[in-house]
Amino acid sequence: MELRQLEYFTAVARHGHFTRASEELNVAQPAVSQQIKRLEAELGLELLRRSTRRVELTEAGRTLLPRANRVLAEVEAARQELSEFGGMLRGTVEIGTLPVSSLDTPGLLEAFREIHPGIGLHLHEQSLALLLPMLVNDQLDLLFALADPAGLDPRVEGLVLFQEELVVVLAEDHPLAGRKSMNLSTLVGEPLIRFRSGSALQLAVEGEFDRAGVVPEFAFETLELEMMRALASRGLGIALLPKGYLLREGPAVAAVPLRPRVRLPVSLMWRIDRRLPPAARAFLDLALARLGG
Repeated sequence: MELRQLEYFTAVARHGHFTRASEELNVAQPAVSQQIKRLEAELGLELLRRSTRRVELTEAGRTLLPRANRVLAEVEAARQELSEFGGMLRGTVEIGTLPVSSLDTPGLLEAFREIHPGIGLHLHEQSLALLLPMLVNDQLDLLFALADPAGLDPRVEGLVLFQEELVVVLAEDHPLAGRKSMNLSTLVGEPLIRFRSGSALQLAVEGEFDRAGVVPEFAFETLELEMMRALASRGLGIALLPKGYLLREGPAVAAVPLRPRVRLPVSLMWRIDRRLPPAARAFLDLALARLGG
């Protein structure tokens, strides 16, 4: 069993497709397929079930995948630790990002790059439902999330960096736009805009409606925050968004505070039982220093 074979196998498993995996690896597709076939022959097991549209993991493949991710993560950590003997950190940090808050991710990345120009930064912007398993399975080093680590997977730890206030976002000429505040019951019968299913934001919004005993009526669902804001700006629906997100440029909207106030935690997380590679540790130290953790 070779490291290259495990690398190719995890890439195909991640993409569910040989072509996209080969593009990521910058290797010809036949070479990827050949190495995985050799791995399957060595193990005497089928790891991937191939179809015309997608590649799926077999039961054996699902068993191997987390171990393969862990092996590759340890090898990368060893490379990075050994690079310290040369006086310069190298490697790559895999980071799950948070698009919804006032967190200045570009500024943080710029500051890190100035200090450590030899370290690559890979950003993954998906829902928490997709990113959390990636963190647990060593596909991510660090994860910014709109959630409290204490309420998530026990294999994960982290720190709450600050709190974001949830506000009602609607068109400036909407009849409710002039209010100083409102509660969730005010939104009964109003068309609402839902963010992507499985996202920490949407889970938090639905939880607040449940606690208030209010049944929301969602008229739209979108995968992009920019689209949520645009729809609200045109009066097509009402959105619930972190107040910090509205500091970004975008269509003009009105923001009305909720009463009682709803605050959502913004946290930085990592896996509890994994020694972070030096590059990831350096990014974590900088993030905590800049964000006051």
